[in-house]
Amino acid sequence: MNHFVATMPAAYERLYGPAEMAEHAAIASRRAGRLVHAELWQSASGPSLCVIAEDRPGFLALVTDALLAQGMGIQSARAFCRVLGKDKDEAVDFLELRALAGPDDGAAQLDMGAFSQSLSDLLADEVAQRAATSTAPDAQPTTRVYFERQPPAEGRYLLVVDAPDSDGLLHAVSAALHTKGMRIMACEIRTVGGHARDRFEVEPSSQAALGDAELCDVQLAVLDSLPARR
Repeated sequence: MNHFVATMPAAYERLYGPAEMAEHAAIASRRAGRLVHAELWQSASGPSLCVIAEDRPGFLALVTDALLAQGMGIQSARAFCRVLGKDKDEAVDFLELRALAGPDDGAAQLDMGAFSQSLSDLLADEVAQRAATSTAPDAQPTTRVYFERQPPAEGRYLLVVDAPDSDGLLHAVSAALHTKGMRIMACEIRTVGGHARDRFEVEPSSQAALGDAELCDVQLAVLDSLPARR
């Protein structure tokens, strides 16, 4: 369990106790190298779907698609990025489900086998597309958007944008942050060899603390806005 906790972001330890962490570590270990592992975890507030997989941009969107195929939606979510090594991250997501029609207990209705297969197929297609792109002669450099694990100050968050530099990059980032209700309090802009690695210290305009799902929404909005992604 200690290794599992050490590779999770600091926010994780503030949300769960030792017994819960031990259960989560056991769930993660059962992935055993598979593309996706999913199972129900009984939290204090009720059953949650725990999904473990290699983390990548747009992962939550794929999870949502796989759930929609089962007639399910996400009521609430906690999504974590577990750092396993250099350029090797694992998504550890906890989702409270709702049925789009019928009884409210979405978790009990979920066909776990069908969901796991659907998500695995979506991920495999995405991996194949990435492989095809990487072998193309003019493949684009890697684009990443993420929040640093340690926030710079209480109520503030450090967003890193690692992407090919282009006209309109800063405008796209600032516009996406504004749309998501985030203010840029400070930034560090650096470009090396045509690649931008920019850091933005941001805070929500509402002054309210953001949960992991809300930060993930901001991250995805910025990623989708980048010129390199269009």
